[in-house]
Amino acid sequence: MRIFIVLFLTVVFAAAAHAQWDFKVDTTIGKYRFKSTVDTSEYTTTLTISKGKKKIFSETYYEYVYSVQAESFKKGGEVYYFINFYSGGAHCCSSLILGKIVEDSFLDNDKFVKLDSSFYGNSGFILEDLDSDGVKEILSGNDMFAYAFTNYAETRFPLRVEGFDGKKLKDITGKFKDMLRGEIEEFTKDLDELIKDGFECPAEDGEDTFNTDAGSVKTILAAIVADYYSLGEVEKGYELVDKVYKCIDRESYKRILKSDFKLK
Repeated sequence: MRIFIVLFLTVVFAAAAHAQWDFKVDTTIGKYRFKSTVDTSEYTTTLTISKGKKKIFSETYYEYVYSVQAESFKKGGEVYYFINFYSGGAHCCSSLILGKIVEDSFLDNDKFVKLDSSFYGNSGFILEDLDSDGVKEILSGNDMFAYAFTNYAETRFPLRVEGFDGKKLKDITGKFKDMLRGEIEEFTKDLDELIKDGFECPAEDGEDTFNTDAGSVKTILAAIVADYYSLGEVEKGYELVDKVYKCIDRESYKRILKSDFKLK
């Protein structure tokens, strides 16, 4: 499912990259009209929200507004508005502003209130009740390793799940242990296939391994370490690194995971 999210949005955004600044939104949800206009000279998009002839919100961004959707996190729950952004380019970047409209029927002074935002980079997201508890979560892939160790196509996107408490989004990936363990199993199969005939290590510490077999091994191991981190078992990830990646730059690689990606 997460692979589908990433691949689907990659195709959509790559196609859009050939038609820069063609994203425009003009949609009505209930009493409210969401409309975006593009300034091609400034490379900006202005989003306005109107109720009838009255404008209740207007803001300018340096990304496309490519869609707006109204969603509830649980059946019969409060309606929130997902404003979805895309920066342009074949692989990056998608983001979200999550907000709600506070109605004031007495003074006819409704307001759009921004509650939180989230950055998805090369990934996208779907809203789904993952644990069948009646409350939906935001499911996405963590794109933090995109281009870090090798090319985009070979990069793995570890699981990322966010919950919403009515005010803020919160990373709750660690709650979904079965999904994490299942993903580790998938990534480990990819790793075993890659290394079954061995792979060439860099000749010296600091040598660039981008677009090499060693770089491919690094990116899969990084995703596995990230999933173990979400499980609270990061040491198991580094045990696997020590077992599999016996190259001269192993300690440097582990330092990058721990310092740059905070996997410690």
